[in-house]
Amino acid sequence: MSTQSESVVGSKEELYPPKSIRDALGLKPGMKVRFRVEGRRLVVEPIPKVRELMEMEPVTTVTLEELREDRRELSRRLEDGRKRRA
Repeated sequence: MSTQSESVVGSKEELYPPKSIRDALGLKPGMKVRFRVEGRRLVVEPIPKVRELMEMEPVTTVTLEELREDRRELSRRLEDGRKRRA
């Protein structure tokens, strides 16, 4: 999808994406968005609600054992950090 449009930065430096851009991203009033800069480009992404995330197809799968091992590793790192500060 390639949607282009132009707009003007507001007097208080606000950014107002045109309706065609808001529609292309599915932006609605009250939605949260994430801004990120890539080089000299501004990237705007809608932040999905938890319900929407639960309905999405998973990107990857993690076994219960992998999850437990990751948790153990995180606990070890946190404990090591506490010991170094003490």
